[in-house]
Amino acid sequence: MKTTKNVIKGIFLALVIVFQACTVNEESIGDVTINPGGGNNGSDCIELSGEITSDITLTSDNCYELVGGVSVVDGVTITIEAGTRIEAGQTTDGIYSYLLINQGATIIAEGTASQPIVLTSNQATPNPGDWGGLIIAGKAPINRGATATAEVANITYGGSEPADNSGIISYMRLEYTGGRINADSEYNGLSLYGVGNGTTLEYIQTYLGNDDGIEFYGGTVDLKYAVSTGAQDDSFDWTDGWVGRGQFWVVQQTTLEGDKGIEADNLSSTPDAIPFSYPTLSNITLLGAEDGDGENKGIEFRAGTKVAAYNMIIKGFPGKGIEVDDDQTLINLNNGEVEVRNSIIDNVNSFDLDHGGNATADLADFSTYTNYTLDGSNDPFNNAGTAIPDDFTLVGFRGTYQGNAIDPSTINSWFTSVNYVGAVDANNDWTQGWVRF
Repeated sequence: MKTTKNVIKGIFLALVIVFQACTVNEESIGDVTINPGGGNNGSDCIELSGEITSDITLTSDNCYELVGGVSVVDGVTITIEAGTRIEAGQTTDGIYSYLLINQGATIIAEGTASQPIVLTSNQATPNPGDWGGLIIAGKAPINRGATATAEVANITYGGSEPADNSGIISYMRLEYTGGRINADSEYNGLSLYGVGNGTTLEYIQTYLGNDDGIEFYGGTVDLKYAVSTGAQDDSFDWTDGWVGRGQFWVVQQTTLEGDKGIEADNLSSTPDAIPFSYPTLSNITLLGAEDGDGENKGIEFRAGTKVAAYNMIIKGFPGKGIEVDDDQTLINLNNGEVEVRNSIIDNVNSFDLDHGGNATADLADFSTYTNYTLDGSNDPFNNAGTAIPDDFTLVGFRGTYQGNAIDPSTINSWFTSVNYVGAVDANNDWTQGWVRF
């Protein structure tokens, strides 16, 4: 129950709002009130609700609370200072809160390793699914048509601008996301709808979410330095024709509920829709919950996706290391357009093939190949394989291997030049200070 502050404090607040109109403007951001004890940090939180219709800056000396769906509209910029804390939960009518950056809007959220930006639950005892998540909609191409409508708030996404710029996010942690959208689906930690490669995304963690950690719905956006910890569905997910790049990704499955480290689709309803999902990835570490139920998989390539992936570690998944599903994906595999090279695959069953039998060409079932490395040859999955090297070890998710690495910058100049397999070099740990375990 919210309480009313005394008149003096109310007058003081009003003066602050007038003096700092660009920071907190009651007219521009909907309902803005002071909520005593609004979050679990014990401080008063400024409530944000409705549409943000003029530029706003959230500062680290305040706590903020999302109430319901908070939407930044076209042409408006939300700036979030390093060290800022934003809390969220359910409203009294059962609606889960979320933050939406619409097409044409901009988010500038630049934290640091010592002062990350944190979006989290407003509950004293937080749990996965306490609130929605962060959603960004852009104007980059998708394969559902010129544009499409998402199930979240009927937002429009997609377009013809591959270089569309939705802003920058760095050193941000998204905790306890995954509240329900409807009876059949939940929010992701970070949802990227048709986001363009003018957007900068780096140093982002999703922590204990009730659905996927990070999902790409088409677009061209790139993602570097990302951690998904304890996602109860897929840790990373793509569909709708995503053609971006990714480097230095970590998956930590922590519970039996975790599904795939990566679930990769082109388009389930039309597997040959163009543009095909076709990302390029390097230096990925996927760690499964080794005591899972047998359905936990490192990667499932399906619904016609393509991919080029290098320098990966896939370990500890009780189901499959890599599974390839559906005829169109199999065709892509045969054409050398589903690739995993220069990687270490270390699971009870490393490969499996599952399709309807109607593909134009067939491949041997990969389930016969267990616990081996890939040698960098020209065959998809390098299915000649060799034994796991004796000197390959991981401490948690930290650890790399140099024996069969490829420098990804020779493939594309966007990639950071490294000479190892895996995401986190123990001697250069980019997760220190801001990642939560």
